[in-house]
Amino acid sequence: MRRRAAVTAALALLAGVALSACGEADEPAARQATTASGAIELTVRYDDGSGRKTTGALTCRGADRRAAGALDGRAPVAELCAQARGVSELLTSKPEAGRACTQIYGGPETAVVTGTIDGETVERRFTRTNGCELADYKRAAGLLQP
Repeated sequence: MRRRAAVTAALALLAGVALSACGEADEPAARQATTASGAIELTVRYDDGSGRKTTGALTCRGADRRAAGALDGRAPVAELCAQARGVSELLTSKPEAGRACTQIYGGPETAVVTGTIDGETVERRFTRTNGCELADYKRAAGLLQP
């Protein structure tokens, strides 16, 4: 009987700890929602490797959502903004130095994305010269290909 009471008390204590953590788990989601309303200003320069170069621009700032140049008409602007937001970590970071990549050549296409996302600088070059670059290119393809 004592053992059952001790187990019940331990379970109640664990449940209390688990429930007290619920508020903390909600905070990152609230911060993310606030961040998601931030501005996106991007310019994408695409080169197909055979001399054809295009440029597009994307602005996502509250109700002001515009796509111009090569990005205009590709997809609904809200979708392009969501794609940019979805790959924002990729766009605002440099490729990991020393990453091991397969030697698979995907083509001569390149793209350079510059601008800002939520005030963070975007300055990212994409190529298709190895497996790592192909994977990065594929993740951001919605914004890169004309």
